[in-house]
Amino acid sequence: MKGPIVVATDGSEPGGRAVDCAAEFSAGLGLRLCIVHVLLHGRPRQELARLAGIEELARCANAPEVFGPGGLRYIAHTAEEEIAVGCAIVAIGDEILARARARAEALGAKDIVTRACAGDYADEVLDVAEAEKAGMVVLGSRGLGRLRGTLLGSVSQKVLHHAHCTVVIVR
Repeated sequence: MKGPIVVATDGSEPGGRAVDCAAEFSAGLGLRLCIVHVLLHGRPRQELARLAGIEELARCANAPEVFGPGGLRYIAHTAEEEIAVGCAIVAIGDEILARARARAEALGAKDIVTRACAGDYADEVLDVAEAEKAGMVVLGSRGLGRLRGTLLGSVSQKVLHHAHCTVVIVR
């Protein structure tokens, strides 16, 4: 097999099992391991640009010369809350990737990279697999979603049918 192994994880136990499986393949075959986590769970990547725009709006609204009675203060407060949520999502994603890296290292994987993405789960995994010229994609059969069919039907099946490499779905 040529190319690195791409593994997607959402921090759930099935995602952890996918990391374990991918790390074992990586260690055994001497291939690079690319661990992917998709941020903002289902929001399009433009959401990051929107959050950056809101941050700029909050800065402008806090300038004394543009303060009008009430309106801009409310917008600034709302924007600050959204920024805090965005920062929390990124921090959680960073922690998920750090834990996945540690898990993979413990199983013997040596060459590990991590990537955080924002957007549709399956599309992002497919994009990373293509960009990395992956030889294999590994993902859990079910992540944080409660309904088995929802995740298996959307993410795993989409990756399985559209990836141009081997796909391993871990139970």
